[in-house]
Amino acid sequence: MTIASPAPPWLLFWFVTAVGWTAPRQFPFWRDTVLDVLGATPNPATTVPGSDLLRVAGLVDLVPAFVLLAAVVTVAGAGVRGRLVERRYRLDGFPTPTLAAITGYAKAQLPTVEVRANLRRTDLLAFAYLRRPRRPRLAVFAPLVVLWRRDRAAAEAVVRHELAHCRQGDTLLSGATSPLAFVVRHWPGLFVWTAVVPVGAVWFAAVLDGAGYAGGEVGSGLGLMLLTALGSLLAAVTLPVAGSWSAEFAADHVAGAAAATRLGVPKTRRVTARLTHPPMALRRRLLDAGPRATALAAIACYPVGWLVQLGWLLLAANAAWLQLGESGTQRALGLWVAAGWPVWTAAAVFGAAWPVLRRPWARLVGG
Repeated sequence: MTIASPAPPWLLFWFVTAVGWTAPRQFPFWRDTVLDVLGATPNPATTVPGSDLLRVAGLVDLVPAFVLLAAVVTVAGAGVRGRLVERRYRLDGFPTPTLAAITGYAKAQLPTVEVRANLRRTDLLAFAYLRRPRRPRLAVFAPLVVLWRRDRAAAEAVVRHELAHCRQGDTLLSGATSPLAFVVRHWPGLFVWTAVVPVGAVWFAAVLDGAGYAGGEVGSGLGLMLLTALGSLLAAVTLPVAGSWSAEFAADHVAGAAAATRLGVPKTRRVTARLTHPPMALRRRLLDAGPRATALAAIACYPVGWLVQLGWLLLAANAAWLQLGESGTQRALGLWVAAGWPVWTAAAVFGAAWPVLRRPWARLVGG
């Protein structure tokens, strides 16, 4: 009997609420920022030499909008993304006896799944992706074939883990978190070129004009700008990361304790890998602790993400208001509650109804 996911598809919940609730509330700010960057609004500091350069710093404020826009594009183009995945990983059919056995086991678990393989690649085990609606695919690589021969139970656990993503509908949203690594990797460069360089140029121009600011004052201002922008960035990525982690915990729960030693996750120590997968040590501890631990982690991960997000928002708000000599804690809390309570209510209803919805949902998205 197939074990159903203990947690709602929180990543889908984030996507729907971000598009339907968060984006409309943030749109006026994003629109005004774009207009300011383009120079379509009055410059309040026209007396400062080179102050128009500072407009470009608004690009940093648009990073959350870019994260959401990229998620919408990748989710809407899931089929195209599936073709690109197959091309990138050179996936096709290999009629080997072991692969036939893996395919048979996968289809016994989820009849609609199709298996593609690249037996020349050795840095991955397997992953699930979407080629077209209700037709998920399982990508298999050489290490899983080797594992299948050496430890059948562990290999089957890997397959169950990936098929759990298909049955849960995670493959529909897998593209939503793909841009996060790109954003995090390139954000430091964006901040340097849109904030540090323009501010430094304006300061240097002011020095040449005989009205320069003290270097320490400029440095502290840039430091507060950095904290504001960094807090906003981390607040924007926290919930999709929490949704992705929840999906991994839920898939681990379905796969069972046999997956504690080998799971189909990227073999990398890069920080960006944590944007889609929890640390392996944490996952092993939860699996060793039993199904209740993995179920609790899958259910609670996303709600805990709201508290983490609040921490980043407080950092950003206080850094922003400190530039004016004031505290932003009360303002940030007020905005967080005003924007969050409808979403929290919807999440509570969704979570309460999930025990009834989870099997129909699995049939709907898994085929």
